[in-house]
Amino acid sequence: MDIGEREKDYSVTVKFTVEKARKGGLGMRIINLFLCCIFNAIGTMMMLSFNMSTIILPVRGFLAAKTTTRTLFASGVKSWTNDGCDNVVQSFSRSLSSQRQHRVNEREDVSLRMGRRRRQIDGDGDAKRKKQPPVVMQTPDGGVPEVARIYPDRYEELLAVKVERLEGMIRQVIVDTPECHVDYLDDQDEPQSIEALNFLPPTEVFESPKEGFRMRANFKVWRTGDTETGYGTHYVMFEKGDSRTPCEVKSYPMGSQRLQNLMNPVLDAIQNNQELREKINDIRFLTTLAGDSLITITYNRPIGSPWCDAVETLADRLREIDSINDVNGERVGSIKFVGRSRKVKLMVGGDDTVEEILLVPGIDHPLRYRQTEGAFSQPNAIVCQKMLGWAHDATRRLDNSGRGKGNDHDLCELYCGNGCFTVALASNFRRVVATEMSKASVALAQHNLETNQITNTKVARLNAEDFVKAYEGRRSFRRLDDAGIRIVGDGERKQEQHQDTDSDNSDRENSNDVNNDDGFMKFDRLHTLFVDPPRAGLDETCCQLASKFNQVVYVSCNPETLARDLSELLSTHKLTRLAAFDQFPYTPHLEAGVVLERR
Repeated sequence: MDIGEREKDYSVTVKFTVEKARKGGLGMRIINLFLCCIFNAIGTMMMLSFNMSTIILPVRGFLAAKTTTRTLFASGVKSWTNDGCDNVVQSFSRSLSSQRQHRVNEREDVSLRMGRRRRQIDGDGDAKRKKQPPVVMQTPDGGVPEVARIYPDRYEELLAVKVERLEGMIRQVIVDTPECHVDYLDDQDEPQSIEALNFLPPTEVFESPKEGFRMRANFKVWRTGDTETGYGTHYVMFEKGDSRTPCEVKSYPMGSQRLQNLMNPVLDAIQNNQELREKINDIRFLTTLAGDSLITITYNRPIGSPWCDAVETLADRLREIDSINDVNGERVGSIKFVGRSRKVKLMVGGDDTVEEILLVPGIDHPLRYRQTEGAFSQPNAIVCQKMLGWAHDATRRLDNSGRGKGNDHDLCELYCGNGCFTVALASNFRRVVATEMSKASVALAQHNLETNQITNTKVARLNAEDFVKAYEGRRSFRRLDDAGIRIVGDGERKQEQHQDTDSDNSDRENSNDVNNDDGFMKFDRLHTLFVDPPRAGLDETCCQLASKFNQVVYVSCNPETLARDLSELLSTHKLTRLAAFDQFPYTPHLEAGVVLERR
């Protein structure tokens, strides 16, 4: 029974009750009158409460019953006639009809509000659903999307534009920093304006290979076809500014040779195997110069042992291909797979790690690193070797304000990650303390230090703000104690520096012991700071910390934030070296390195 039928039944009930009250005696009429009022109030509230579009409607029903009750009393008990009865019933029916129409209007308003996000109103006021055209995969010329194309003939030209932009930003910071002017004007024989001076140190530019430079890549997988026409799977990428239209990737010249050799066999195996193909999301490749590879495949469905069996078959096929490549001179290593779906991670071929071996200029032995699935690693290994060589040379040449070379004092490194720079710089310092917030990255850094037999370095899981408190001696931290680290406070450090000045060389040599008698490594000569922050740059706390060090080596993946931070650091330090690293050829991105020394 709908609301309209309920209202009709209640109207008939009211009429019957009023008729019975008119035919009885005076006492019966009064009793029936009150029963009628009570019955109508309760019934109307129950009827209207079925409408859940608003909680105010039962109250409105009660007000409607109250209005009807007043009409009954106003009609007079003794003067009721058939016409009076009809008036009462009509008044009650009009009240219910008004409530019903109000509810219909409210329903339409609610429907309009709920559909506002997915509907639009045209000029005539009709609501129409906004339809988008179906997504169709595009195949670009040559099978390479614009975002993945290379231009070897224009490489030097494109790199020169990025370096010029970097130099312009750094030059403008120096012009806008009054403290820098005296560093350059005092060296001039004749007075000149600061804008007219070529005060930047020579920019050291480190180029990338023109192709095959990326060690890792992620591809979405686009599925086509059906059971009748046959299934197809395709690597796709999305152009900048268009996250809707997939572009097929048939070739990826940016990828390393190892990565390119794996792409087609993996895709063919997925296309021909339903277990590997069903509801696949993306494929992620991680390769190394050592020849190792890690392939991660993600799904929008649960995966289990059938998936592992299918991947084992794929891995055997790839090993056969590797044996051929090995004969042809290509360096090949292990092949591992990781499968991911919601709350599931499966591994085939071992764990989720690969080994990287880097040959760093200035270091007479190879450096070995462990990389894990999902963790950050430098995408351009060749340029990474050059970055490490530049940083090693920069810190080796630093002197501690006339008190000896770099290995006579300690290094503090923030944002150490997996210890990429930590391992390369450790030999230039007496001791090194590195900090990182990620628990997984700290474990990787410690493993890489042990693998390279570095014993003068400690890694702590600590953020920059807490390290500042420990450095200034304002607070001690259990995480530092657990890592065997003892940071001497800023005030205490200055006092010990004064004592070191008066001590002889034998005392200095004894203080170079790595560990104290209590098993802690004491850092009381922290004079050099190394930072390689994320794209956001240094926060205010880190900038304040950097101003306390004699030397700062800053490697940045974002020249804009580097320029912003230099506007503060150049008030206390002087820029002595500037470098540009082309980690991402054919893109606007450029990594930079600077060396700052206190005035």
